[in-house]
Amino acid sequence: MNLQQLRYAKALAECGSFVQAANQCAVTQPTLSNAIAQLESELGHQLFARTTRTVRLTEAGEYLLNGIADVLRAQAALLAQARALAHPEKKLLRVGVSPVIGVKFVDLVIEPFRHENHDIEVIFRELNLAEMIALLKAGQLDFVFGPVEATPTSLPGFGSALFHEEPLVFVPSAKSNYARTKSVTLKDIADETFVMVPDACGLTQTTRAVFKRRRVKLNEYRGQAMSYGVLQEWAELGIGSAILPRSKLRAGRGQEITISDGGDALQIHYRALWRRDSSTPPAVKHLASFLRDVAPSIIQGLA
Repeated sequence: MNLQQLRYAKALAECGSFVQAANQCAVTQPTLSNAIAQLESELGHQLFARTTRTVRLTEAGEYLLNGIADVLRAQAALLAQARALAHPEKKLLRVGVSPVIGVKFVDLVIEPFRHENHDIEVIFRELNLAEMIALLKAGQLDFVFGPVEATPTSLPGFGSALFHEEPLVFVPSAKSNYARTKSVTLKDIADETFVMVPDACGLTQTTRAVFKRRRVKLNEYRGQAMSYGVLQEWAELGIGSAILPRSKLRAGRGQEITISDGGDALQIHYRALWRRDSSTPPAVKHLASFLRDVAPSIIQGLA
């Protein structure tokens, strides 16, 4: 296994096309295809389901893609640390992101900040919430982005800002009868059994919290899905229903129903946390100001 194989796999997952992925990586299509086949052989799992027209991640591919991305980000972080040693004038911001938000979205929002601050290098790490909070407390991360339900905002010595919010949607089991339903309340779906992802990214904690706050019992399926895509697939198979942020839904896959909360759509809230004390570096203060003052209008424009 080598880093190039991992880069090819990540590119193919993003592009969904061998031709586009090969162009992005500046290699021939056979080179990319052979490298990915070798990687699949070494991992012992098929990462991609291939047809004559489409390429998509398998369940194993969705699960292992997170590990592939972690390795590539770790390499990028190591290179950045080495550059920082060689060029101490260049500032480094270490940013942890929950998978439920995704690095892609956070990077898109702060792109203007990066463009205007060439002397600041931003290094992302996608981690579970508990690990991110621990690293933030230990001074090994400068910022954390995660669901507000699972990310305490009252930590002494830490600043926080609401970063983004989006609707949570109900994905009914194929065995349920919601064929013409456009909106439900939590009480309407209280008898459903819900498939959950592992309690790491914050989605499961958020789901449990919203049910508890509204005094509705949450019936959880005893097994666990390993990705957001698998939640939808299991709902289609009739294993159980699911609740997902709208951004995590696969287009054209199954039914999605708005969850009404007092007349408004039920939301999941994402918050940014950072260290705030006398030793806080200027670069951290600068990005914190950007998140409070500029980011909201950027996010509104992306909606």
